[in-house]
Amino acid sequence: MTSRLHIIIGKPVESVQALWNDTSGIILPYVAILLGAIFGLSALALDGARLMLLHTQLQNGADALALAGAAELDRLPDAETRARTAMETLLVNSTLFGSGPNRTIAVSTIQFYSRLPASDASPMSAGVLATGSRNARFVSVTVRPVTLPTILPAGTNAISTAASAVAGFDQVICGVTPIYVCNPYEAPGMTYQQASEALQHAAADPRAQARLIRLRQHDGAFYHAADYGFLDVPSLGRDRTSVVDSIAVVRPAACFMQKGVNFRPGFLESAREAFNVRFDIYEGQMSEKYSDSNYRPARNVRKGFVPAGGEDVENTCSGRRGPYWPIGSPPEQVTGLLLDRTWPYSDSHMGEGDWDFDTYWQVNHGGEGRIPPIVNGGPPGDVDVPSRYRVYRHEIERRLVGDVSPGGESGAPACYAGRALPAEPDRRILHAAIVNCQSLRLVGEAQSNVPVAAFGKFFLTLPLAQSQSDLYVEMTGLVAPGDGVSFDVVQLYR
Repeated sequence: MTSRLHIIIGKPVESVQALWNDTSGIILPYVAILLGAIFGLSALALDGARLMLLHTQLQNGADALALAGAAELDRLPDAETRARTAMETLLVNSTLFGSGPNRTIAVSTIQFYSRLPASDASPMSAGVLATGSRNARFVSVTVRPVTLPTILPAGTNAISTAASAVAGFDQVICGVTPIYVCNPYEAPGMTYQQASEALQHAAADPRAQARLIRLRQHDGAFYHAADYGFLDVPSLGRDRTSVVDSIAVVRPAACFMQKGVNFRPGFLESAREAFNVRFDIYEGQMSEKYSDSNYRPARNVRKGFVPAGGEDVENTCSGRRGPYWPIGSPPEQVTGLLLDRTWPYSDSHMGEGDWDFDTYWQVNHGGEGRIPPIVNGGPPGDVDVPSRYRVYRHEIERRLVGDVSPGGESGAPACYAGRALPAEPDRRILHAAIVNCQSLRLVGEAQSNVPVAAFGKFFLTLPLAQSQSDLYVEMTGLVAPGDGVSFDVVQLYR
C-alpha cells in the first residue's frame, strides 16, 4: 500500500522535472519580445523605400524642368519668359506615393544665373544672378514639396521631401565662316536689351529681310552698326593665308560659342578672293582651287557678268562685270541682284528693300515664271518687293538657273570643275556671330570673350569688286536647330 502511494505521488514530480528540463520552445519568449521591433523596422524600411522613390520622382521632375527651361536661354529678349512658360507647362505627372491634392510635380521657385558658384560644394547663393535675358545662362528650379503618409506611427505620421536642379545652355555653331557682324539694327543709345529686341524683330519680319545691308570691314577704334570683322580661331592658324582659306572653304574646322568669341585684329584685304569663290570666281590665292569640291561655288551664281565671248556661255569663267555694275541701271544685257534705290537706315548702310525686281527678272528670265508678290500685312494693295534671297531660291527650285540673259550670262557655274554641286550647304549663306557692339561699348581691335547676341544667317547678294571689302547682304534669319550648323548644349550642373 505504501509503495503504490509512492509511485502515484512520484509521477507529478517527474513531470515537473521534465518540463523544467525541456528547452524545445526557448526561442518563443525572444520572438515575443522582438516581434514588435521587427514590425517597426519593417515599417521603417518600407517608409524609407517609399521616401527614396518619391524623392527620385521629384528629382527626375526637377531635372526635366531645369533642362526645359535652360533650352530657351538663347540670350534673346524673351528668353526668360519662354523659359518660365516651358517649365510651368511641361509636367502634369503625379507622384506615386504622395497624398492629397499636392501629388502633382509643380514648380516652386525659379532663379536665373549668369554664373554658377566656383565650387559644387557652395550654395547657389554664391553664384551671380542674371540681370536679364541677355546674360541668363543657367536656371535653378525647385519643385514643390510633396507629403508622404508613413506606415510607422511617428509624430504627425507624415514626412515631406522636395528636389531642385540647375541646368545651363549655350549655343554652339560649327563649320561656319569665322566672321562677326555688329548688329545692323542697333541704334545709338539703345540698351543691350533693346538692341537684341530690334534684332529679333527684324529676323522675323519679311520686309526687314528684304532690306539690303552694306557691311563694312572694321578697321578703326570704334565699332558701328553693320561693321564686320573676323573671329580668332587658333586651331586654324592666325596667319592671313589660313584665315582667308577658312572664309573660302565649305566647312571650316571651327566652332564658336554664344557665351563669348574673340575678335581677330587687323584688316584683311585678300578676303575678297575668298568670298568670291562662292560666285564661281577663282583669283589670287584661290586661283588653283577651281577643281576642289571643298571650295565649290553656289549652285546659282548669277552676278551681272558679261562672258568674255559675248553670248558664248562657255567663256563665262573669264567674264567681266557688266556696265554700271553693281547698280545695273540701265542693265542693258546682263544684271545681277540690284541694289536698293534708297538707303534710309543704319547711317545709310541699310536700304529700304525697294530694288528693281522687274528689270532683273525681265533681263534674266524674259518675264516668265514670275514670283508672286509678298503681301506685307499692311493696307490693301500695299505690296512689298520680294527679297533677293527669295528670288535666288525661286530660280533654284524652279530650275531657272540655266536661263541665259541677252548678254549671255547664266546662273550656272562655269569655272568650277570639281564634283557635282550638292544642295547643302548653301554657299551664298554666311553664318556670323551678331554682336551688340555699341551697347557693349567696344573700343579697339583686340576684343576677347565678347558675348554674342545671336548667330545670324546672311545672304551674299553680289561678289566683291577689285579693292572692295564691303559685303552686300540680306539677313535671312537667325541660326536655329535644324540648320545643320547649330549644336545647342543643354546640360545639368546640379
